[in-house]
Amino acid sequence: MKKAIFDWLFPSYCVQCENIINASQGLCNYCLEDLPLFDLSERTNLLHRPDIIEMFPNCEFDKLFACAFYQSPFKQWLKQLKFNNQIHYKKALQQVIQKQLVQFFTHEAVLPDIFIILPLHKSRFLNRGFNQVTQVWQPCLSGLLSSNNALVRSKKTYSQSKLSKAKRIKNLKNAFICTKDMSGKTVAIIDDVMTTGATLNAATSALKKAGAKQVWAFVTCLTPI
Repeated sequence: MKKAIFDWLFPSYCVQCENIINASQGLCNYCLEDLPLFDLSERTNLLHRPDIIEMFPNCEFDKLFACAFYQSPFKQWLKQLKFNNQIHYKKALQQVIQKQLVQFFTHEAVLPDIFIILPLHKSRFLNRGFNQVTQVWQPCLSGLLSSNNALVRSKKTYSQSKLSKAKRIKNLKNAFICTKDMSGKTVAIIDDVMTTGATLNAATSALKKAGAKQVWAFVTCLTPI
C-alpha cells in the first residue's frame, strides 16, 4: 500500500517515451524491445561476427559480450551517468544488460569462474567518487562478482578518450596487476565501453600472466569504427 501511494505521488517515467512505468524500471517494455541490441542467439561470442572482428582485429581476450553499439540512445545514457552522475539512466542500462545476459546465458553452456569489474585507479575513484561500471553491472551479476581485489589498476593513466590507438596501448602498458593465482580459470572482465580494446587487452595480459586459461570481455557497448 505504501509503495502504491509513493508511486502515485512520485511517478517514474520511461527515459525514451516518458510514459509512466514501475519505479524499478527505467524503460517501458515497448521501448526496451525496440532498442537496436545485438542478437546473441546465433553467436554468443561477438568476436565471431565478421563485422565486429574487422573493427577489432587485435583482441587478446577470447570471448566478447556486448549489448549494442555505442550510439544513440546508449551513448547519451552512459555519458550522463559517467560524467554527470545522472543515475536515472542506470535502471535503463540495467534492463538492457539483464535482457542481453539472459540471452547470452541461455545459449552459453559454460560460465566463467570469476567475474571482475575493471577497477579505477585510486586517484580517479577519489576524484569521481564512484565507479559507474560497478553501479550498473553489480546488481546484474549478483552473487557472481569477485570482491577480493584480484585485479588492481596500479598505474595512473591519462584519459583514453582523446588518444590514438597507439597512444592508448602505450598509456595502458602495465596498467593492471593481478594479485591472485588464476591458474586454469576462465575470467570475465567487465567495462562500460570498448573503443579500441586497449584497456581490456591490458587487463587480459595481466590475468593471463597470472595463469588464466581464458579471459572473456563483457562490455555495455562497442564503439563502431
